[in-house]
Amino acid sequence: MYYRISFAIIVIILLAGCLPQSKDVEVLSAAESEYELFLYTTKNQNNEANQYLTALLDWRTKSSKVERFQFKQSTARTDQIKLSEDSLPALVIKKRGKVITSIQGSNTSDQILSELERSVSF
Repeated sequence: MYYRISFAIIVIILLAGCLPQSKDVEVLSAAESEYELFLYTTKNQNNEANQYLTALLDWRTKSSKVERFQFKQSTARTDQIKLSEDSLPALVIKKRGKVITSIQGSNTSDQILSELERSVSF
């Protein structure tokens, strides 16, 4: 009897260690009446994340209409967002609640800016 209980506990502990662990994701979100933007990054992606942040900053300074977007910073867990950790950093653009563009992984700020300008039109 003792061996069965011990065996069951060991199996549970081993299986719990095999489950995927959720990690923290930094979220920069912006919204206005029609569009929502979500930039998802992890802490170890500073160089790649800077490309996305540079593109967002350039996009915001190029157009006065972009000033309507209200930016917020928060955190989430990888199991809360619908993207795998391998696809981060990622910029998700929604229009009226539906995803219209998703830019993922390593990209230059010019590529990201071009996609932003193409996707978000006023």
